[in-house]
Amino acid sequence: MTQTDQLVADYLARVGRAAAGLPAGRREELLADLREHIDIARAESGAETEAEIRTILDRLGDPESIVAAADTQTDLPRVPAAPLPPYQAAPPRRFPWLVLTIVAAVIGTVILFCGFVMFAVRSDGGVEQAPVYPAPTSVEVSTGP
Repeated sequence: MTQTDQLVADYLARVGRAAAGLPAGRREELLADLREHIDIARAESGAETEAEIRTILDRLGDPESIVAAADTQTDLPRVPAAPLPPYQAAPPRRFPWLVLTIVAAVIGTVILFCGFVMFAVRSDGGVEQAPVYPAPTSVEVSTGP
């Protein structure tokens, strides 16, 4: 990097530091515009010496004035940063015991109902019947003594 390039880099760095309060996009736009303006002025005047570069930079003005002018030209409204509220932890989560109790009661009721239905309904229609014994095949008749 030549001495003249270093002068331009130092000037743009001062502008960047002065523009730290601008939004990042506006700051980058300002630096790009200045860099382009300096390059055009150098090309048109054929400035090669340190004195010629200092003249170009002096015509632009000091970095603080450039940033102040750019700050008033921004389309973005200036809103002071609101202080952050104090940290508040979220309340602890409680286990929903009521919901768990209701679910358990419903499941228990369903199980009892199904068990009752299984024992109440039988394959014979639920009617009690006397046991059936096989009929005797031969009858013995006794004639007495």
